[in-house]
Amino acid sequence: MTEPGEQDEVVVARKPNDADARGILSLTPDELKALRRSRKHSGGEAIHVTRQHNLSVIRRLLYANGPQTRPELARLSGLSLPTVGGLVSELVGAGTVHDLGVVAEARVGKPASRVAIDAEGNCTIVLDLTHDDTFTGAIIDLDGTVVDRAQLSIGGAHGEPALDYAVDLARLLIKRASSQVIGIGVASPGLVDDTGLVHVADRLRWRDVPLADTIQTRTGLPTVVGNDVNLLALGLSRFRNRSGRDAIVVDMANGVGAAVLEGGEPVLGEQFAAGEIAHLTVDPGGELCPCGRRGCLDMVVGAPHLQRRVAAVGAEVLEPAGRTLGEVLAPIVIMLNINVVVVVGPGGLVEGAFADGVVDGIHSRLRPAIIEGLKIEVGANDPDLVLLGAAAAVMESQLGVR
Repeated sequence: MTEPGEQDEVVVARKPNDADARGILSLTPDELKALRRSRKHSGGEAIHVTRQHNLSVIRRLLYANGPQTRPELARLSGLSLPTVGGLVSELVGAGTVHDLGVVAEARVGKPASRVAIDAEGNCTIVLDLTHDDTFTGAIIDLDGTVVDRAQLSIGGAHGEPALDYAVDLARLLIKRASSQVIGIGVASPGLVDDTGLVHVADRLRWRDVPLADTIQTRTGLPTVVGNDVNLLALGLSRFRNRSGRDAIVVDMANGVGAAVLEGGEPVLGEQFAAGEIAHLTVDPGGELCPCGRRGCLDMVVGAPHLQRRVAAVGAEVLEPAGRTLGEVLAPIVIMLNINVVVVVGPGGLVEGAFADGVVDGIHSRLRPAIIEGLKIEVGANDPDLVLLGAAAAVMESQLGVR
């Protein structure tokens, strides 16, 4: 295994995809209307559901509070001591929790033993599929520590070959893991539903790709898939800023994408398209966008286009671009009563004049009373946030940990 922080590049030779490259994939209005978030109903598995819920309660208590005795867990959870004892035994048997042994206490009675989440003995495999020529992945333990990393050059592949590359990277990391892998988390571009089905991902030319099911079938490990910006926001909420506050998070690195966090959880939207602001028209007479319309927000603010304009015209375009983004975000802030706005992108682009423009744009549209309680952060992107968000999604799905 490589030392933490090292990166290996594994190049897998494949015939380039020969699918046509006629343009950007997009959903028709009818296709978009057909998408609906699933509604979860209580069924006939009440006993199973209750037990899974109780297991999640114990895991969350241990994750949040550190090592606890069984009586302490019973008191914190409100469950009976025999019930807690059975749940802890099940978690110890699964390798999720380990017994720390007897802890001497200054009281009369039988000494109690403490149990704890085995953060180092369990890990997640996470993949970031958002870059044009490279898929990145990591092994992350339950404390959010990146234990190992890997990169795989995909040479601009798309379609089925890109899917094969994702599986290859997952398998590579599984082989390198030295602890129990509880699941795989994948950050995908595009429109991703709550089953891990990628309905459309323009960059990879994916349409209705069952990404979670495919990786789970080929690796044998539980797999969760989410939109990359939603997972970036989740990583920020769970591992960088644990406040759990409502927030808007905007990522400019690969074009403009946004996520809305409510209580620290991403809002998906009815058709899983919450935060898809890239093709909001902000300049009707502006540049032609690949989507066929003019003046889309992505053409004004997306890092690739903004860097091109800076190279051609100069840095004077940065402040107006930031102001445009701020003016777009202001109505969302007031509509949802958001108190935190985070904008991330390439450091040399978003810091300085652009950041000033974002703040000015938001302030110009809001009342002073709203501005006083608003926290706005604009800065360089941490590439680990997407990976950490994918790890958080696995921990939630497999351990019930939030």
